[in-house]
Amino acid sequence: MTAQARDSAPAGGLTLGFLTAIRLPGWSPAAAVGALAAAGFALFFACLRGVDLTRMNGLGLLSALPVGAVAGVALLALAFMLGLALPRAHPAGLGAALAGLVICLDGITAFIEPEPRFPTTYQIAGFVEYVSRTGHTAPGLAAYFSWPGFFALISFVTGAAGTHSMLTLLRVWPMAIDLLCLPPLFLIMRNLRVSWRAQWLAGFLFTVGNWVGQDYFSPQAFNYLLYLVFLAILVNWFTDPGLSGPPHVVQESRLARLHRRIFGIVRPGELPPRPASTGQRAFLLALLIAVFTVSTASHQLTAFFMIGACTALVLIRRCRLTGLPVLLGVILAGWISFAAVDYWSGHMSNIFGGIGDLGSNLTTSVGGRLTGSSPAHLLALHARVGVAAVIVGLAGLGLLRRRRRGNDDRVLLALFCMPVLAIGLQGYGGEMALRIYLFLLPAACLLAACFFFPDPQSGRPAWRSMAILAGCAMVLPVAFFLARYGNEAFEQVPPGELAAANWVYAHDANGVRLLWLSPAPVIANTPEMPWSYEDISKVDYLPELAPRDPASVGGLVSALRSAGPGSYLIATRTQVADLQQTASYAPGWGQKFNALMTAAPGVRVAYADSSAVIYTLHWPPGARPRPLAASAAGPARHATPWTADGLIVLWLLSALLAVREFIRVCRPAARLIRPLTLASLPLLVLLLGVMALRFAALS
Repeated sequence: MTAQARDSAPAGGLTLGFLTAIRLPGWSPAAAVGALAAAGFALFFACLRGVDLTRMNGLGLLSALPVGAVAGVALLALAFMLGLALPRAHPAGLGAALAGLVICLDGITAFIEPEPRFPTTYQIAGFVEYVSRTGHTAPGLAAYFSWPGFFALISFVTGAAGTHSMLTLLRVWPMAIDLLCLPPLFLIMRNLRVSWRAQWLAGFLFTVGNWVGQDYFSPQAFNYLLYLVFLAILVNWFTDPGLSGPPHVVQESRLARLHRRIFGIVRPGELPPRPASTGQRAFLLALLIAVFTVSTASHQLTAFFMIGACTALVLIRRCRLTGLPVLLGVILAGWISFAAVDYWSGHMSNIFGGIGDLGSNLTTSVGGRLTGSSPAHLLALHARVGVAAVIVGLAGLGLLRRRRRGNDDRVLLALFCMPVLAIGLQGYGGEMALRIYLFLLPAACLLAACFFFPDPQSGRPAWRSMAILAGCAMVLPVAFFLARYGNEAFEQVPPGELAAANWVYAHDANGVRLLWLSPAPVIANTPEMPWSYEDISKVDYLPELAPRDPASVGGLVSALRSAGPGSYLIATRTQVADLQQTASYAPGWGQKFNALMTAAPGVRVAYADSSAVIYTLHWPPGARPRPLAASAAGPARHATPWTADGLIVLWLLSALLAVREFIRVCRPAARLIRPLTLASLPLLVLLLGVMALRFAALS
């Protein structure tokens, strides 16, 4: 090009030629994505200053969040999606972005709320405090003590650390437990034939899809982590796609031939088990049994899902440990029969009454949660159903798309379908549908991710898929805030309510009956306030019907009088929010009620602050409170003539079944497996007979 031509060339052409002549370093796109993620993370926290929690309405925390905070977390999610579009994986950057999302979504309340959230958190802390103070459990005080493993563990850890207050632990627990769930989740996916993009997208969907809120300081949160660890060990070291044999060996049925004509020949969606020495396999089996045993002693539900997962893998011919479900079932049945007798003794109808009642269990778990709420709060509840439906729907489409590509994801299908069977067992206090969704979520998220990235090899992503995922990055974090924190107006714990609870504990030397406001005392019997975190044997919490008409306080005054001296009625801001949002009480109900209750004859205010009022009556001088109802303190004992024999049989049978599984792992062809199986059968029959006699005698 001549000098004259260069001078006459358009400026835009020179600029384009200059840019095309520059070769950007290979790390530049990844650095740009990382900078975008860091900017979103910083924007989120920069906008959290001065959040006014009193502005919350039926939409929950989302109604009080600044727009900049929501934009920041959406920008962080978008950066994560852009990281999936890069030519190769950048685990450090994707991991940092995913951890940042967990901190923003699950840890936000730790940064903006002055006290740890969620009333039941304080109750669980109270059980730990009781174990730490007395050195034993008290099943007569609460059914939770029939599964004391979590309380004993936390008591030991806090005692060894010299911690006197657990408020910090309660505050950071949801964020910490959700971060700890990510490694076993990725370990599960590591031994499946899925691309790195599908794995990281599954981690994102797991983070934004886990709105259930069971990650508060509780046995369930700890045991969900154990469940993921249990699955990770099974899938990586004991799941073998070769157990089903080559396709040509098995005679095909008509259904199998029809399936092959539609989908063609499929290959296993799992990789062969990870290499391990004999000693390592024995250690991993011992770890599996130990994890299950800890879960059995810590939570009443998770162990059933562990057995279900193991049994499902055995039935689909993927698990080498074919006898493990029997061993785990014996351990669980033994714990329920001999250690959790206080839970089921005298309450058999409550436990087994829901078996087979699919319609009722489904109604109480889903439909019952969508009635009686205010219009704004109903939107938050529908957001929960919407997020769950999107993930489950995408999982079904992902399974079909993978099958069309020739992948047999029977392990994921089994882990996805197994939890659904629990809906026919029990309503679990109206929460069974939530627990089912929680336990199918790992498999559902990976199948949903496979809808966008179905091929095991990481090819170039389609622009349509990335456009849809960019939209998900904008929508799903907002939906998470709406679904997860839609109840935050009454699940938060204002400092005034904690101060009111401390006032009650300071006056419970002779025992206290604390009445509280409930929309339906029979079913809504968990107070929306910090409760039972101290002196659980000295304070009796009694739900009382909150009158629709705030002027009708006579019933509550009569209830106080019937409870006698040493009784109080507490009305909190979160209780009023619960009444208005979940039971459609009139706006302004709380102010009118407090004014009329204060003015009621014979009523006096014992304590009041910005968010809680405690009422009592003017009692005659020298009036003494009635003793609280007697409850069992210390570990309970329920012995029958067959208890000792049953325990001996339980230990012998467990040891025999465990030895059989260790031989199966260490020496699969050993001739001892069959004799051990035959020897265990009479012990199993004898144990079942002893358990049946105990149920008949103690129920």
